[in-house]
Amino acid sequence: MIHGTCPSVAPVYDHDLEEVAALGWEEFIARQWESIFAGYRNRAGLRRICRRWSDLFEVGLGCSQELADLLVRREIIDRADRDLESLTDAGALVAGMAGLVADVRAILAELEAVQPGPAAILLAAHARLLAFLRAYAFGDEGAEEADRTPGGPG
Repeated sequence: MIHGTCPSVAPVYDHDLEEVAALGWEEFIARQWESIFAGYRNRAGLRRICRRWSDLFEVGLGCSQELADLLVRREIIDRADRDLESLTDAGALVAGMAGLVADVRAILAELEAVQPGPAAILLAAHARLLAFLRAYAFGDEGAEEADRTPGGPG
């Protein structure tokens, strides 16, 4: 995947492909991250927040909308224990959001047994997405920490 390109071929929920391409990968991901954070803080509702997450995964991983929706279902809807909606501390919310993105790796790794080629591409895209988001949310130390964390990009 090349910086500034959008590998997605299907329209995302809340953005058209031209908008995503014009913004570039990093800018789109940063804006989606902020939008998800604002959604939790402003109590936007689970459906709207899930659509934002799905867009982030679709563009961030370069995957289909169906796979992005599956990731959202497995990591947000089916994970009531996560409960990011109830967090009032901004730092805890950002950490929880980063943890959610990190946890997606396990689902992508499950795909490797079924579709090794595509899964390897998705795992590489996930490593890039996670490193970018950790650096964006926590600074350069966040990206370095991701490299040292088990299951992290490096």
